[in-house]
Amino acid sequence: MAQISRRSVLAAGLATLARPALAQSLPTLRVAYQPFQYSAQVLYAQELGFFTKAGIAADLQPIAFGSALASAVAANAVDVGIATVATLALAHHKGIPFVCIAPAAEFHASAKNVAELVVGKQTSIYAAKDMNGKTVGTPGLATMGEYGVRAWVDANGGDSSTLKFVELPFSQMPSAFASGRIDAASIGEPFLSDALKVGRALTTSMEAVLGSDYLITAWFAMAPWAAAHGDLVARFAAALRDASAWAAKNPAKCVDILARTFHQDPASISPELLASFPQRLTPPMITAEIGVTARYANFPPFPPEELIYTPAGPR
Repeated sequence: MAQISRRSVLAAGLATLARPALAQSLPTLRVAYQPFQYSAQVLYAQELGFFTKAGIAADLQPIAFGSALASAVAANAVDVGIATVATLALAHHKGIPFVCIAPAAEFHASAKNVAELVVGKQTSIYAAKDMNGKTVGTPGLATMGEYGVRAWVDANGGDSSTLKFVELPFSQMPSAFASGRIDAASIGEPFLSDALKVGRALTTSMEAVLGSDYLITAWFAMAPWAAAHGDLVARFAAALRDASAWAAKNPAKCVDILARTFHQDPASISPELLASFPQRLTPPMITAEIGVTARYANFPPFPPEELIYTPAGPR
């Protein structure tokens, strides 16, 4: 019996050593995400093992500001990042070959809103025209956090040319409202509930300017990198599809992961206001945002297909 026991222990030890070796043999994908719930797919995929299932090891790196994240992808400091469609459209106009490789958060009319345009309780803002001259917080200049707010203000009787935008992380927005540093910001969970303690919702809809169904954010890479790593792109997209399907069925568990990752009280995050993630990315989902970005960044709109990665066909 003692001999059998020693063999069992030895076998268990060899199995334990083999598992890290297997994990280390997987190709590593460097993924930059912004610390807010629109990036949550990669958090879920990491926690639930969907990356490993897809055959990749994900090295997740949080970057607070959209501009810094985009620069990291462009400089090959990371392989994949997340951005609003506006960021990617502006980069395309400037000749930076970013391409969407997977959808991130979406808005559709049948779902509850995942973001609100919040104004400080100390302000006298009750309509779009009251926004004139005010300071708006955004996690990234030249993103939908800026252009979406501008478009809503202009569409509802205000003048977006008078707005001032300052860049700061979502996590700092509640304190920025409390101190009066910002007057307004478009915010989603897991920071919306905290922001509403020191602010109030002005509007919950961008449908007037973006329509009833659109993609809020997308995962992207440099086009040459994606073309050279089609298998990794496919594996990454597969892991996110698994994570998206899991998230739709497990909102309470999503809250636990978000609260743990962002060091928040789970009770402060509403399961009903969590982002949803589509399984596939189609051109109509980004058309309106390209148009809004083109309007405010002053360039001609382009076909949405130019911004979407297409796998190379068989040779």
